[in-house]
Amino acid sequence: MENVIPFPYAVSPIQPVGHFIRLGESGYNKLADLHAAGRFPATRIVVEASRIKHQKELISSLRAGGAEFVLDTKVAELSVLEKFSGYARYARWSAIGQGKPLAPEHFEPKHAGDIFGQIARMALEYGMDAVLAPSHFLGDPGFDGWFKIDRASCLALRNALDREGGSHIAIDYQLIVPHTKLNDDITRSEILDGLHDLAYDNLWIRASGFGHSSGPLATRRFISALTGLHNLGKPIVADYLGGLNGHAALAFGAISGLCHGIGEKESFDARSWHLPVEKKEDGNFGRATRVLISGIDRSATVPELELMAGAYGARQLVTCCDRACCAHGLKSTLADPRQHATYQSFTMISELASVPDHNRAGHFLNGRMVEVDRKARQVKDLQFDAAKAAERNIDVAKLTKRLADHSRQVGKMRLTLEDLHESRANGAPRARPIAQRGNGQRLGMAGSR
Repeated sequence: MENVIPFPYAVSPIQPVGHFIRLGESGYNKLADLHAAGRFPATRIVVEASRIKHQKELISSLRAGGAEFVLDTKVAELSVLEKFSGYARYARWSAIGQGKPLAPEHFEPKHAGDIFGQIARMALEYGMDAVLAPSHFLGDPGFDGWFKIDRASCLALRNALDREGGSHIAIDYQLIVPHTKLNDDITRSEILDGLHDLAYDNLWIRASGFGHSSGPLATRRFISALTGLHNLGKPIVADYLGGLNGHAALAFGAISGLCHGIGEKESFDARSWHLPVEKKEDGNFGRATRVLISGIDRSATVPELELMAGAYGARQLVTCCDRACCAHGLKSTLADPRQHATYQSFTMISELASVPDHNRAGHFLNGRMVEVDRKARQVKDLQFDAAKAAERNIDVAKLTKRLADHSRQVGKMRLTLEDLHESRANGAPRARPIAQRGNGQRLGMAGSR
């Protein structure tokens, strides 16, 4: 009998990365302009029920290019004091609360408000490929029974979708939880027990208190915690997460995909959700435009970036030198910061996704992590013109301190992740690939139904 040499890989050595983009609730018109100009190559889109009616044309155009669409019901926001009267109130089912946050009884399958039927009908009306199962923040100090209700809601939504003719529409489960709870073995065990038999394709994690700017220890523990959820056998998507921390989680095999906005929604914090919204006396709810400095993985205001770029030796460190992104360097970046952020985000994810899974952690550490650490150390030593800083109303001492603090954190992050990599004798774990669901073709994971 001849010896048979087994094929070295049971699955592809390079699994695709799921990169989801949230259209958001206020900046989607700029994304529509980028799409029209061929500068928004998103293929997986999250639309929010509160603004979907205003995004119908953009959704139609993106769908023509084969994009997959996921509906966020905004139920989590509609059920808390701080958020229910904000943008979330424009979701159709917000009326069920009659001017108050949605309560546990509103998620009874037989409640007169028929929230699951309303969600199912919207998903059908707008041609969604998947819906994030209605779920809530599990750190709510006023009610500790949301997980049980959310589990039942997932089942009720599946029934409603099937009843309304949406059996082809998938469900992804959204777990919204304090990031510290994910580190707890008992909590993870409860999550595994509660979710293992539900009908859903992908597990989405919104970790409160964790995001783009989280520190080295939090990042290491986040990666380890999500690896501990792999026993569910489901692809994991880290929601509201971008930047270096998100890329690290991908590189180390903790997650299968990322979801964030363009220049926004890269961190998440629900710790004040149970409190009434704070009203600012000056009526100003906006924020200054911030510009991504991709080389050091942080953002700056326009005046700050202009000041930094004017320092001796700074242009190659803080401005975009990729002419495919910004044809005229800093001038192009400032003219359209969102286009710059879009290009950089997709480029970095595509570059990481091209690396074989078992090499991604080492590639990330020896490539992007080293580069960001090097540039951050150089940027912290820049000398800024005091007169120009005064013209822009910038406190040089505070700016310099922020850059120095950022450099130290990046250096610690590099050492922490290098240690994590070395401690894994067999390399990073492999996360399950995310199914492609586009143009109404549901290709769910085996066994998800």
